[in-house]
This record gives sequence, structure tokens and C-alpha cells, in this order.
Amino acid sequence: MQQWYSPANAARQKKRAELCKWSMILLGAAALAVCIFLCTRVSTGNAARLLWWVAGLSTAAGWAVLLIAAFLYRPLKAQAGHIAGLRGGETEQYTGRLMLLPGGFQIPGSIVVRKAKLVGEGEPLTLNVNARCVRELPPRDALVRVTAVRTFITAVEVMGDERT
Repeated sequence: MQQWYSPANAARQKKRAELCKWSMILLGAAALAVCIFLCTRVSTGNAARLLWWVAGLSTAAGWAVLLIAAFLYRPLKAQAGHIAGLRGGETEQYTGRLMLLPGGFQIPGSIVVRKAKLVGEGEPLTLNVNARCVRELPPRDALVRVTAVRTFITAVEVMGDERT
């Protein structure tokens, strides 16, 4: 069975989020230090030129910090929180044919989720899949056994190939 939420994965996501956080802090502090240094060198003759340097440097550093926060830190922190939340939950196993449904949505402040339908014995079951784990799903209509915590698929085992 292929586990998606291992303790090593949780630790790796948390470590990467911390690394991004410290890189944002260091980048902002370095830009501030350079701007302060440039401000101490202002004289009547170079004030206009240094104004452009300070404004450009602070703007570029600010945008860099915002981009790191939006595209690296927040998604990594959301993944780490999601993994930590699922690690202690009660697991349930289901068997059937798994089909990924079109579309997806983002849980506010958390991960992007895709829906999957598991057709087995009895009623079809709709489960959630972390969008980052979709590429690890077996082919459509493969017979699988899935482990789920709070309707989130956490592990998949292929029981048979397509249409067996």
C-alpha cells in the first residue's frame, strides 16, 4: 500500500516551510540593512540617485518576500498542517473502482482538493484527494483498496488492473 502521509513527509514539509519563513525574514532584514546603509551616505549631491536606489531596493525586496510567502511558504505550511491533522485520525478502508472527478477547490487557508468517486459494493462513496497526490492515483477504473481519514484518501493499493 502506497502511503501518502508519512512522518518523514510531514517533517520535510514543515522543514521546508520553516526554511521559507527564515529566507523571507533574512531577505527583508538584509534589504532593510542595505537601505539604512544607503541612507547614511546621503549628501546634497547624491540624494536623488540614492532615493531611487532605496525605493527600488525596498520595492524589489518587498515583492520578493510577498512572492515567497504566497507561492512557497503558505502552500508548504498548509500541506504540513493538513498532514499533521490527518496523521492522528481514525482510518477506514474501502475497496472499489476509483474515478477522479473533474474540477477541484481550495479549502480556505489550506490545500487544494479534488473529489474522487469510489464505486464498490453498496452506495458509491465520494472521497477527497489532496491535489498534490493526484498524479500518484492508479489509472481510471482500477480496482483499489484505499485508506481514508475523515474522507481524505491517505493511502492507495492497486488490487487489480483495469476491468478485471
